[in-house]
Amino acid sequence: MEYTDTKQIADQSLDFPATHTAVVEQIGAVEVTSPSGGSVTVQEILDSVGEESYPTSDALYAAIVGNLDETFIGRKYYDDRGSTSFEAGEDDSTVSF
Repeated sequence: MEYTDTKQIADQSLDFPATHTAVVEQIGAVEVTSPSGGSVTVQEILDSVGEESYPTSDALYAAIVGNLDETFIGRKYYDDRGSTSFEAGEDDSTVSF
């Protein structure tokens, strides 16, 4: 499943506040798939967090999303806004916002 689905799974499977142990027992084996095709379990994601409990599903979701590794990032260093750097001697009065 995609990481965006973890909040819905948590809402359906857990009562909040939920302890770390309850989260791992209920949804720890759920695999979250990265865009590159790899996967990791919810338990593997949360093992590095160190939280004892999660007061809401939003807090659990934030813990999951905030601890995903770089394989869950799209194209690394991609910027679709274009370059904002100026060459030496370039007139910055032509910049359009």
